[in-house]
Amino acid sequence: MSWKASFQQGVFNFRRNKHSEALVLFDEAISLGCDSFIVYDSRAAVHEKLGNNKAALLDAKKVVDTAPDRWQGYARSARLFHALNKDEAAIKMIDLALERIKSDDTQRHQELNALKSQATNALKAADERRRARIAKTAYHIGKLPVEIFAEILGLVVATDHAQILKLSHVCKHWRGIAIKTPSLWQTLVVSKNRPTRKVRLWMERAQTRISDLSFHHNISEMDWPSILSELSSLSWCGLRSLAAPGSFRVRQLRTMTVQAGWIEILPALTANQSLENLVLSDLVSIPMESGGDGCVELSDLQCLKLFSIASVSMITRVIVAPNLQVLHLFSMSHSSDVLEFAHANSLRALRELRIGSCTTTARSLNVTIAGAPLLETLQISGIHGIVNEVLDFICGTHPNDQHQDLCTFLRHVDLSSCGDLLTRNAYSLVKTRLRTDQPATEDGGQPGCRAEIEFLRLDGCPLIEAEMLPWFRGKVKVFSCVYMTKKEGKQRR
Repeated sequence: MSWKASFQQGVFNFRRNKHSEALVLFDEAISLGCDSFIVYDSRAAVHEKLGNNKAALLDAKKVVDTAPDRWQGYARSARLFHALNKDEAAIKMIDLALERIKSDDTQRHQELNALKSQATNALKAADERRRARIAKTAYHIGKLPVEIFAEILGLVVATDHAQILKLSHVCKHWRGIAIKTPSLWQTLVVSKNRPTRKVRLWMERAQTRISDLSFHHNISEMDWPSILSELSSLSWCGLRSLAAPGSFRVRQLRTMTVQAGWIEILPALTANQSLENLVLSDLVSIPMESGGDGCVELSDLQCLKLFSIASVSMITRVIVAPNLQVLHLFSMSHSSDVLEFAHANSLRALRELRIGSCTTTARSLNVTIAGAPLLETLQISGIHGIVNEVLDFICGTHPNDQHQDLCTFLRHVDLSSCGDLLTRNAYSLVKTRLRTDQPATEDGGQPGCRAEIEFLRLDGCPLIEAEMLPWFRGKVKVFSCVYMTKKEGKQRR
C-alpha cells in the first residue's frame, strides 16, 4: 500500500470528523516514507482538532522546515501559539505568513489580520494583569534598610508634622517603624480634642524628647492640670520652640512664640537667654513688682517680632539685644513709643526694620535709624505725620548731629499706606543714592558709597504725582505704586 492511499483515506476520515482514524492513517503515510509538507500539515490539523496543541506545533514546525516558502506552516503555528497564550510568537508567525500569501487572497489576509488583532489585544490584557499583580504583590520599600526608610519618613514629617498619623496607618510595617522612631514625634500640637491622651501618646513615642511644643488657645481650663501632669517628664533642655496662649515657663529655648494671652516678660526672657527668635502677638504685659527697672541681655537674639501688644514699652525697655538683625513692630496704636529700648545702642546690628500702625515719633525713628548703620530694609506703613521728616533725615536734608552718612546699605524701602508721603521726599531718597549723582570722594575716588534703592513700594500713597512714576520705574529695579485696590476703586465710582 502506497503512502498516497493512506493519505487520501486519512483526508476522507478527517472531513467526516473521524479524527482518531485520520491520525492513524497520516502516521501510516509518514511511516511509508512520505516527506511532503502536506501530510505534516494535515496531521497537525488533526492534532489541533484533538486538542494536542504541542504535538500539532511540532508538525507545524516540520511544515516550516520542509516548505519554508509556503504560508501554511506559519499560519498554523500562529494559531497554535495563540492557543498556548504565546502571543508574541504568534504575531511573529502571522507576519511571516502574510509575507507569503498572495496579495489577491483577501480572505486569508483578513483571517490572519483578525488573528493578529486578537493576539495583540491578548498581549495588552496580559501586560495589564501583570502590572496589576505587581502593584498588589510587589513591596519595594520592604527591601530598604530600616534606617533609610526612617529618614524618608522624617523628610515627609519635616514638611508637615501632621503626616505622621497618616504614615503610621498605611500598613503594619510602616506603623512599626514610625512608632519606634522617636524623631518623627518631636512636634506636639495640643488642642481641645482629647489633649491629655495626645500628650501621653506623643510623650511615649518621642521618649519625652519633644522639640516643638504648641498649645491652641481653645484648650479647656479643666484639661490643663492633666496636660501639665503628662508633661512633667518632658526633657525641657531639648525643647527649642514653644507656642502657648500665655505664660508657660520653660528654659533654654531658641524660638519662643506666644499668642493671645498675658505674659510676665522679664522672668520669661531671663529663663531663656539663648533665644534667637522671639514672636509675641495679642498679649498683655504684666507689670513687674520691682517697678520695672530690670533688663535682660539676649546676646543671641536675632529676630524680634511684636504684634498687637498692649503696653509694648514694658517689653522693649527690658530687652538688650546687641545682635538683633530683624525688628518688626505692628498694630500697637494704643501704646507709648514703640521704639523705647533699654539702651540706645542695642540696635547696632539691625538689618531689617519694619514698623506699621504704631505710635512713635519721627525723632525716635531717626535715632533708631542713626544707630543702625547696617540697615538694609526699612518699612514704614500706616503711620501718619512722620515719614517725610524721616526721609529728610535719611537723605541729609536735615543733617544729623554727627554729620554721618546714614543707611549706606539701605536697598529695600516700603512706605505703603503713608497718606502724607510727598513725591519730593521719595524722589530725594532714590536720587541721592544713584551712583551718578553721588559726589566723588575727597581724593578723587569713584562715587557710590551709598547703595542704590533696589526695591521701593509706595502703595496707598495718594500724594505721589503720576507723572513721576515713569522716572521711578526707570531708576528702581522693583517699583510699585498702587493708589487703591480694585475693590476701593469700585466703591469710589
